[in-house]
Amino acid sequence: MAETLPSLPASVPAAARAWLEQSCQAVRGADGGQLPVLFPSLPRRIGREPCAPAWHGGGGILVHLGGLRACDLAAVHLLAAARPGAGTLLDLFLRGDLEERTMVLRSRAFAPVDATTLRLLDEAQRSNMLPVFEAATCDSNLLARAHAWPEFGVEGFNRMLLKVAFLGLPLRRVIEAETHANAELSRMLQDLASEREAAGRAVWPDTYRLIARAPVAGTLARLAGGLEHGADELRMAAAEGALLAGRPELVPFARERLAREPRAEIRAVLERLSH
Repeated sequence: MAETLPSLPASVPAAARAWLEQSCQAVRGADGGQLPVLFPSLPRRIGREPCAPAWHGGGGILVHLGGLRACDLAAVHLLAAARPGAGTLLDLFLRGDLEERTMVLRSRAFAPVDATTLRLLDEAQRSNMLPVFEAATCDSNLLARAHAWPEFGVEGFNRMLLKVAFLGLPLRRVIEAETHANAELSRMLQDLASEREAAGRAVWPDTYRLIARAPVAGTLARLAGGLEHGADELRMAAAEGALLAGRPELVPFARERLAREPRAEIRAVLERLSH
């Protein structure tokens, strides 16, 4: 787990805190023990209140607590006390309901990546439950840390990011993901964008921000075209992507758009790109 565990939200009652401490004592060092009984009780006993926005981390681990609930943090404490083996942890996930699966995955964001984490990420990638997939990919750098493992690597990372794009989740929630942009991911995202456009559906705005970091054939044309998109969100993403790409070929398109851009925040990016 991270060097220090995050505190529960102040809104959690004293009685619930006492119950959690007793539960941690009950499971400590027993490779599960009463864990299958106590773990499902966390949402009811601790509550589902959202945590206050704050960063937490240590030892390369980074989590934004604002995306978690009180019961998710309680799960971190309970699993840290129990230190369950791989079989017990997988059993909690595979036999658990939506909330239990979410709590298991949220807890992995506070732990070093291991083979069990990779198995859980694979399960999340195949899941059709959005909260489960969010717990695996969002509000921490778990996915970026898994990238370093050969068993997961670029291929596993790209599959997860493509699903992030498909579901329309904000890239900013997948912490440090942009540092692992790569050419194959750019091709996959551009193909997805073309499919969306052909079907008359919206393109994931963060497509522009990722492909700009690893340009491939068609990237510059897509960035230039995005500067003329009718949706403010997409135009901003294209402008920021063009700025990230830093390619002189995009400067004339930025200058031409600048004179007609009605949004001040987008004009500010275009001005930086034009100079």
